[in-house]
Amino acid sequence: MESITRYRQLFEYDRWGNQAALASLSSCSGSAEKALKACGHIVGGHRVWRARFDNPNPPNAQPWPALTLEECRAAIDETYQSWMLLLDSFTDEKLKEKLVYRTTQGVEFQTPIGDVLMHLLLHSAYHRGQVAAAVREAGGKPAVTDYAVYLRQKK
Repeated sequence: MESITRYRQLFEYDRWGNQAALASLSSCSGSAEKALKACGHIVGGHRVWRARFDNPNPPNAQPWPALTLEECRAAIDETYQSWMLLLDSFTDEKLKEKLVYRTTQGVEFQTPIGDVLMHLLLHSAYHRGQVAAAVREAGGKPAVTDYAVYLRQKK
């Protein structure tokens, strides 16, 4: 059964993983541009999906914003806080309700809120894998962002 408590924990993990992935860019001896672009997309995904809770067709939706390292760092914390505030307003039952939204191409969908949240969390994890590959390609040391590692470090 889905619960707000569980999603709060997963969003905490997501922030931790995104911060670690972003921090790994400093280990690159070559250009970290590709990794930074993927980090920007993680932020863009968070912003677009969060905005859809306020407006089904948010203006200025930018899934691929060009962000600096500092902008990414600030945005990871900003989006996390925004998600936590939204989750604070939800009940477990709310997770079953459908979010009505439009894609960036204008196509309307209705998706259960719990599925939207899970999509966003998995989207971040997928792109953190791209960040890790890009960091390695640029001569750096990728962050280990596995959920099990997060749980061990949290203790």
